[in-house]
Amino acid sequence: MLIRRTRREIWLNRVRVWLPLVFVVVAVVLRRPAWHLWGIPLVLLGEALRTWAAGHLLKDERLTISGPYAFVRNPLYLGSLLSALGFLAMVGDWRLAAAFLIAALLVYLPTLRQEEDYLRRMHGEALDEYRRAVPAILPRLTPARRAPPRLTRSRFEWRLVCRNEEHKTWAALVALFLLLAARGWWA
Repeated sequence: MLIRRTRREIWLNRVRVWLPLVFVVVAVVLRRPAWHLWGIPLVLLGEALRTWAAGHLLKDERLTISGPYAFVRNPLYLGSLLSALGFLAMVGDWRLAAAFLIAALLVYLPTLRQEEDYLRRMHGEALDEYRRAVPAILPRLTPARRAPPRLTRSRFEWRLVCRNEEHKTWAALVALFLLLAARGWWA
């Protein structure tokens, strides 16, 4: 059952989606890359987590509890944060990274509350059972052992990665890497 989102939910979602990209682009424009290469695995880890999550996610259809959702309730947000921090580490501006973390907390925390309110309206008590089993943003070291009653697990599917448009995030990452490379060579 699809539930209509509030204006605040829509606004927070838009800000959340664009926040990491805006910080990375600002960093690329304002700074010449320092090429702290340890940021690259962080970017790739974040996007791999997002892809894994997108391959399990059926938005607005069911409460997803399989794949990375067995470890953390918000793997897409965690992946975005890791990727953005990886890019900022590559650029080497720790003040910008600190500003990003503060802005991310100001946006992501209310977004998490709004999203859980939305999911509660859709799934009722099943969300509360899931919340008791799985942490919000810092993952468990082991997956939740069993699905709470009334919740089902699913397999990873590439069609869901495409349906959730995660291929666009990969394309944006490639474009940002190319922009960083061009910025590093021409600056």
